Amino acid sequence: MKPLLTTALLALAPLAAQAEEHIFRCYFDWVCDPNTKCNHAGEDIRFKINIETNAVSRIAGNPLSDFDLIIGDRAITVLERPISGGTTTTTILTDNGDAVHSENAVDGRSLVPRQYLGNCILS
Repeated sequence: MKPLLTTALLALAPLAAQAEEHIFRCYFDWVCDPNTKCNHAGEDIRFKINIETNAVSRIAGNPLSDFDLIIGDRAITVLERPISGGTTTTTILTDNGDAVHSENAVDGRSLVPRQYLGNCILS
C-alpha cells in the first residue's frame, strides 16, 4: 500500500527542524509524444526537497538548472528551468502520488517535447 502524500507532508511539517531534507522518488512507466503515441518508459526521477525553505533540487539532474517548488492545495509542482531554455515540470497529486513529468527540452537546435506518466512517493 502506498502512503498518502498529504499525510506524509503534514507529518513532516513538525519534523522540519529535525530532518529538513526529504526525497520524492518518482517512477514514470509511460512516455507520450505530441502525436499522442505512448510507449513504455523506465524513467526514475528523484527530487530533494527542504520543507522549511521550500527549496528543491533534482538528484543527478542538470546542475545548471534553476528549480522552484510550487505547493498547491491538491498538488505539488517542481519547475525546472535549464540553462539551454525550455522548461521541465513534474506535478504530483498529494492525495495519491499520481504524477506527470513534462519536458519541453531544447536538444541542440530542436524542441523535444515529452510527457511521462507515473507515481511518486515521499521517502
